[in-house]
Amino acid sequence: MIIRSDMMGRLAPSPAIPTKTFVLEVHADNGFSYLQDLVGQHGLEETADVYLHRIHINEGVEFWVDRLDDRFWNFHTQDKMRPAYRFLRNKVEERRDLDWMWLPSEHLQQVWPGAITRCVHAEFNAREFATDETASSRLRVQLWGKDANHLLDYIAENPRYRSSVAYDSVETILYDEDLGMMDEAINRRGRFATSGESMEFHLQFVRVMVNRYRALVEACERQAITWTPFDQDGGMEGGSLGGGPIAIKFSNPIVDLDAFLETVFSSRAPYRLWGVPEVVGDVAFVEAVDLHVGHRTRMDIGPTWMRVYLEKGACGNTVARLISNLQSSFDGALTLLSSDLQEALAAHASVHHRN
Repeated sequence: MIIRSDMMGRLAPSPAIPTKTFVLEVHADNGFSYLQDLVGQHGLEETADVYLHRIHINEGVEFWVDRLDDRFWNFHTQDKMRPAYRFLRNKVEERRDLDWMWLPSEHLQQVWPGAITRCVHAEFNAREFATDETASSRLRVQLWGKDANHLLDYIAENPRYRSSVAYDSVETILYDEDLGMMDEAINRRGRFATSGESMEFHLQFVRVMVNRYRALVEACERQAITWTPFDQDGGMEGGSLGGGPIAIKFSNPIVDLDAFLETVFSSRAPYRLWGVPEVVGDVAFVEAVDLHVGHRTRMDIGPTWMRVYLEKGACGNTVARLISNLQSSFDGALTLLSSDLQEALAAHASVHHRN
């Protein structure tokens, strides 16, 4: 019977064959049944570990699926990136219970304490929102070399161009005196590629990035609007309102509100939001539906701000996806007005211990 150490040996990273890991957010009541539905009974292979499975898809790709974290599953493979990504992308786009891990730009700026940035790729494209007054409607930069992110930091210091700086992926060198050296690349959709000396080190790196992202998602969920009746037996009317809106502040105003609304609420990827806005003056009100989980989410949009009202039980990934995509297509310098949420957005990666 296959055990977890077999996966570690099979996926041991090397410069010739990098190991790839995709982290997906999954909403599943029964993980095993969910995987059966995802790949079919004949493509699923059980192991001695109830949280570990091996799956085979028609394009000759083998995944090791680790669902030890019941919300953020790891899909590991040493097969080619393109067919592996294509399979998962198709599943994400056709299912409501599956989504990427949408890392905000800040989570890619410093992925590990003391890491040496070897390559950084920035991708900003605001063609849907650009006007003649836009200082920079498109910025695409790929830099190689030690501390390659310093040039992007320099650009971001310029108020005229800071909103155009959005990290899309980074490659870094990590070193640990016990685990050795690793070359880790990660993009904003939670796709990892690694080579080096220790699969254990790679898994620790993935956990750190996931836990940092989880902190942002769960902080958003704690802001969800709740209503608690004073007397649930009906003896006293009224109740208390909890939570509040998640307020996003833009560094530049929305110039064309109609174009903004059409892009964000058209139901298309990557936003995956649908709604019919009601515009009053320069403010829009939208009862949006998140096509990821099907929850209704009210949003208000003003010239330089946006408010998101998550309902109790809604998925914080809605907000993370919105932020990540607004950063790459509208405003790379946006901020969250809640100090707790902004801290979760901007916090650098830290390592407390190894599991």
